[in-house]
Amino acid sequence: MAKPRLSVIIPTIEEQSVFKVIREIRNLMGRDTEIIIVDKSSDAYYRKLLKTGVKVLRQKDRGVENAIMLGLRHARGELLASIDADGTHELVGIKKGVGLIDRGEADIVLGNRLSGIENGAMGTYLQFGNTAITSLFNVVYHTRLHDVLTGLFVMKSSAFQKIRDIRPYRAGIAFFAIELAKRGYRVGEVNIRYFIRKEGESKLAKSKFAYGVGVASHILSR
Repeated sequence: MAKPRLSVIIPTIEEQSVFKVIREIRNLMGRDTEIIIVDKSSDAYYRKLLKTGVKVLRQKDRGVENAIMLGLRHARGELLASIDADGTHELVGIKKGVGLIDRGEADIVLGNRLSGIENGAMGTYLQFGNTAITSLFNVVYHTRLHDVLTGLFVMKSSAFQKIRDIRPYRAGIAFFAIELAKRGYRVGEVNIRYFIRKEGESKLAKSKFAYGVGVASHILSR
């Protein structure tokens, strides 16, 4: 079997929007794109995922970081991506991220949601927290990012190999940006739109403040 150009990892817990996300990735990036769902849901939902024809892995531990890491370790693509399953992130960010890497401008690319937030999609408190944590990241790692807590990234497989054996900590996608930045890899960014969640409830941490403090501590522990 030929090695895919791109692998996309989608962690999910009973997200109904994931089926639309799968269709849109195939339409945007081509049906030869490897899509890997990392699922921690019911057996009935798991069977629905299998019918899509994508690779489905069952997550036994907890945390979105562990889910993404599991998917990445099974991915075969030259480029690796991840996106939230809830349909809130503009999928064209994956295509933009691939382009940025292909032009040699970055080793990992994040999707900047703050550039285009749909009215009501993200509260002022979360926007402030994201900006504060990203500002800290910029100071520590000399970057010019806007949204290190995004739910979308694209990275080189060769860069991932340098961190594949690290045990993830609770920081979402910022975990990957932090660990690669520590090792001197270039972190880039593309603007995306951020939409209101259409189905289900958010799986974000209950205490946003405690989560933010934890992420900040990991940024500083270089």
